[in-house]
Amino acid sequence: MSASAQPKQDGRVARRTGTREAIMDAATELFAARGVTSTSIDDIAAAVGIAKGSIYYNFESKAGLVEEIMARNSELMAAALRSATRGRTGPDLRDEVVRALLRLVQEHAAAAQVMVTELFRTERSWREAIARWRGLALSPLIDDLRASGAEGVVADVQAAAIVGATLMAGLEWLVFHPERSYDQVIAAVLGTLAR
Repeated sequence: MSASAQPKQDGRVARRTGTREAIMDAATELFAARGVTSTSIDDIAAAVGIAKGSIYYNFESKAGLVEEIMARNSELMAAALRSATRGRTGPDLRDEVVRALLRLVQEHAAAAQVMVTELFRTERSWREAIARWRGLALSPLIDDLRASGAEGVVADVQAAAIVGATLMAGLEWLVFHPERSYDQVIAAVLGTLAR
C-alpha cells in the first residue's frame, strides 16, 4: 500500500495516546518517589502540565491509572522474558531471566520500584494486576524447575527466591550504587544464585 493509500490516523487518537503515555510516565516517576498513596491526581496533572480532568478522561480513577501502569509494565516484562528464555532450559534459562529482569530494572527504574513496592500491599484494588505481574515474572522459572523435577512448592519458592533476589539487588544497585556497571551487578547476582 502506498503512503497516500494508507488510512490516515485520527489526530485525536494520536494525541490521546500521547497524553495517556505522558500521564503514566509522570505518575510512575511520582509513585516511585513518593508512593502511590502520597501522590495526588493534582500532583500528576501538574507534572504533565495538563488539567486534572484530562487524567480522569483518560483513566477513570487513580486506581485505574495504577492498574494501567501495572498492565503496561507486565506486558513489557512478559515480552522481555519471552525473548530472553525462548529455546532455553535449566541454568541457562534461569541466568537469562536474571539478566532480563536486571535490564528492565536498569531501563525502567521507577516502574520497577513501584511494582516491587506495591507487590506487598495486599489491600489495594489493583491487587489482581500486581498478582498478574508476579505470575509473569515467576512462570518461566516455575515451569522450567518443575520440568527438571522440582516439586510444586520447591519450584514455587525457588522461583520466588530468584526473582526476589534479582529485583532487590537491582533496586539496591540503582539506589545505592549507581556507579556500578550492569556487568558487575549481573556477575554478582549470578554468582550468588549459583548452586
